[in-house]
Amino acid sequence: MGDKTPEERMATLETDIKYIREDVKDIKDNHLKQIYQKIECIVQKLSSKRPSWTVSWLITFLGSAVIGLIVLLLTRRL
Repeated sequence: MGDKTPEERMATLETDIKYIREDVKDIKDNHLKQIYQKIECIVQKLSSKRPSWTVSWLITFLGSAVIGLIVLLLTRRL
């Protein structure tokens, strides 16, 4: 340390601080990107799991038909 001038030590210190700031910024950016990617993935999975209106109507119709047949069979036997 004794062989460097104060200006050289200050320049070295400023360079080190600059690199540390860049590293911290990269770490923050990378984590945010990964979080946003995971959120987008979750949203896509949730939106693809929802049944379309056609499927909903089909399930409703089939359910009603089955219940109607059961009621019809039960009323004929009594």
